[in-house]
Amino acid sequence: MAVIDNLNYSLHIRLKKEEPFFGPGVMELLQRVADTGSIQTAAAQMNMSYSKAWKIIKTAEKGLDYPLMTRRVGGVGGGSSELTEFGRDFINRYAAFQREVYEAADKLFQKHFGDVLP
Repeated sequence: MAVIDNLNYSLHIRLKKEEPFFGPGVMELLQRVADTGSIQTAAAQMNMSYSKAWKIIKTAEKGLDYPLMTRRVGGVGGGSSELTEFGRDFINRYAAFQREVYEAADKLFQKHFGDVLP
């Protein structure tokens, strides 16, 4: 068999019911909210509008039927957001699932295409 340079694959894991509602972008947004305590800051770090970030979070919460974050409306000290216990657990489960799927996919890729890779 011929050797094929730069052969690779792409895999994106999205959770869905009737429609997808949770994937890598939602995961990144929630991790950034957890790190910064702010939806606005997390959205800005991802070059995303605040309203789009809210829509993404609301879509995920609707799909799960559980809140992912608690929010404190701004005031003198400003507002803040943090992941709920459910939200923290859910992103940990998603990250573990994603990691294991990628590991399995890497093994299968090697099994089926390893002989044509340089």
